[in-house]
Amino acid sequence: MIPATAHLQLVIDRWADLADALTARQQTTWPPTMGITRIVLDEDARAAHTAERLDTAPDAPGTRPIPLDLDIYDTMRDVENQLVHLADVIASQIQRPPMAPGPRGAGWTPAEIARRDQLAAADAADPRRWTWPHLAEDAEDHRRPPSPGRERLARTAIGAAAWLAGRVENRPGPFLPLGPTRAAQITAVAAAAAERVEAALRIARRSAAVDWPCPACRGQLEVHGGDGQPPAIRCTDCGRSWHEPESAAA
Repeated sequence: MIPATAHLQLVIDRWADLADALTARQQTTWPPTMGITRIVLDEDARAAHTAERLDTAPDAPGTRPIPLDLDIYDTMRDVENQLVHLADVIASQIQRPPMAPGPRGAGWTPAEIARRDQLAAADAADPRRWTWPHLAEDAEDHRRPPSPGRERLARTAIGAAAWLAGRVENRPGPFLPLGPTRAAQITAVAAAAAERVEAALRIARRSAAVDWPCPACRGQLEVHGGDGQPPAIRCTDCGRSWHEPESAAA
């Protein structure tokens, strides 16, 4: 089983690629129309597909904003929401509350109170803490600029992934032990997030059945691709295959 930290690191490493791909034109259709499917598709089906895409194509006539790849946008939004929400949940369960300031009127000297206040402030500002808006004062604190030395991880996909990875690796900090149940929860969410990122960037090879029979044996065809390599079609019965650009091979 791939560890959660590997999934989280993939999200961190490929997030900039997602941002770059957000405004880049790329093939988003799966399965790809290639090989034997182009041979089998008749002109009427091709024309209907063209008409269906006319209004949404980035180069369609008319004034429109800079086109965004909606698959990439949805992936970034969903992955970030899921990771940040999970970090909120885990932090609410295992993150130790900040140390209380020095008590007044309890027999403490001014020096002792000042020292305790200093320790409490440093504990509250510990950059290893995850900040989540579970109370109104926390939400207000989010709107204030951070104090010097209080640069916590941002509430972003990268920030949440880094914080969750630290918990899985049991890095020191103001936290209770993660425990097996929470570790499994992080692993599941991290794996799903990495899968979404891979699929959005077309780096995960996958396969899908083709609706048309093999022209050689009438068997089941499958198209393989989606990982940045040229797609291919293969018959699961006779084993014959078609590759770009040799789609006319028989």
